[in-house]
Amino acid sequence: MKRWNGTRIAGMLLVAVLCIAAGIAGCAAGKAAIPTADELYAGGALPMGADLDALRRGRAIFVTECAACHRLFPPNEYSPEQWRGIVKRMSRRASLSEDQAADLLLYLSAASRAGK
Repeated sequence: MKRWNGTRIAGMLLVAVLCIAAGIAGCAAGKAAIPTADELYAGGALPMGADLDALRRGRAIFVTECAACHRLFPPNEYSPEQWRGIVKRMSRRASLSEDQAADLLLYLSAASRAGK
């Protein structure tokens, strides 16, 4: 029968704490990569005459509809032009309306430009 000594228990606790800390840090980094509409608006990342409410709706679609099927890609991983093709293709799969796709594209394009 194995005996659990203090060193073995302390080592297991240390590994558990490090895993939890890494998980928390990973979640925080992921959220930081998905800027809010208000952050984009405050940072001046919107095109002239862009609607803040449309930007908010676009982000909401991104974090709910897109995340329902796969991980969220940070918007700055793709250019606004690349997002145009992605949104066109994926909006059909997600059954988004034209208005929803336009709001999503507005958000992703603005976030893409802001993150570069």
